[in-house]
This record gives sequence, C-alpha cells and structure tokens, in this order.
Amino acid sequence: MIELDVDGLFNVRADDAASPWLVRSGAPDDLTARGAARLRAIGVTEIVDLREASERRPSRHGIPAVAVPLYGAAPPSEGRLERIYEALLRERGAALAAAVAAIADARGAALVHCTAGKDRTGLVVALAQLAVGAAPEAVVADYVRSGPHVRPVREEVALAHAAAGAERNRAETLRLHLDSPPEAIGHAIAVIDGFGGTAAYLRAHGLPVDRLDALRAKAGAGVPR
Repeated sequence: MIELDVDGLFNVRADDAASPWLVRSGAPDDLTARGAARLRAIGVTEIVDLREASERRPSRHGIPAVAVPLYGAAPPSEGRLERIYEALLRERGAALAAAVAAIADARGAALVHCTAGKDRTGLVVALAQLAVGAAPEAVVADYVRSGPHVRPVREEVALAHAAAGAERNRAETLRLHLDSPPEAIGHAIAVIDGFGGTAAYLRAHGLPVDRLDALRAKAGAGVPR
C-alpha cells in the first residue's frame, strides 16, 4: 500500500496512488473539501465506516457512506490486541463479511476507516487483501505502518484511557490504542487460517461467492504478492 496525502485525513494508504480499488484511513471527520476532491479524483465512490453509531460525527464531505459497525457495542478501551482481534473474528464474522461486501459493491474505490484506521480497519483491509491473493507478508507490512501515523493523533486519548484503568494494564492499553505490532495481525491471520483460509472464512460468515468474485475483479492484477 502507498501512503497518500489527503487534506483532513490521517493514516491514509491505497493500493495505487492514481487508480486504487482500496483506500484505508483514520476517521474522515475533518476531511476538507480539498481532501474530498482528492479522493474523488482517484476514484473513491464510497466510504465504509466501521465505527459504532456513538462514535460518528455528521459528515461534511458528501461522499456516500455505508455504516458497518464491527463491534456491535462500545469499542474496548483496554485489553490485549490479539484477544480483541480474535474475538472480532470469532464473534463478529458476519459484520466483517458485510464490510468486505461493501468494498466489493462500491462502484469505484472504497475508503475503509474506523477511528484510528488500524484495528477494525486493519482486520477488514487484511481480509480484503488476502481474499484477492495478497501475500500474508504484504498484509503484515501494510498493517505495521499505521502505528507511527496514529500515535501523534491519538496519544492524548490513549493516555487518558490508560490513566482511567489499572496501572498493571497501562502498557497493554497504550499498545491497544497506539501500536500496530506485526504479531497482532499475524495472530489474526493465523485465526483466519484456522477457518480454512480467507475465502472459506468469508463464505462461512455470509459473503456470497459473486461478491468474492467482484472483489477479485476490482483488484485485478494490481495486488502486491
């Protein structure tokens, strides 16, 4: 994935700088008119919002959005990343498959985001990438790039969560909110493999075969392997 400079967005990457099928970012709440024009210019036609209703703010960008809340409850403020990812994969598979379907259904490129653009976004983007044939190493390499972009934006919030919790949980809480360690997404990929691989996982959780085919057609030959 290639880093993009989009006014009002942070932690932005796309599979191609000029004509992507998949874009990922942090929340677009501060996306400017200039930033929205940049996204339209590269072909973004839909935004896939993975946040809960309580996290969303009114949008000003005018790009059509579909809401696919992944947690189905308030996002966790503490806990180990690996356990949280595994719980999402085991308990929220239908929501994950629906998010991947939304990417497939977009007329052009889909921009996928949550709040920081690393955890929920990381899982959905990983599933989409793996489903079209990306190598696990490429998925991990993309995921780990989020941490340095998230930290300056989310550090104050992370420190507040850490201060509100038990001191013994401080390191894990900060890791949850600020870091994108390779072992976390690596564990998620191992869980997916335990279901028989990405395609089997998505089909088992409700993704129709034609949506999987559509996703692969959108990606074409441009997926890094």
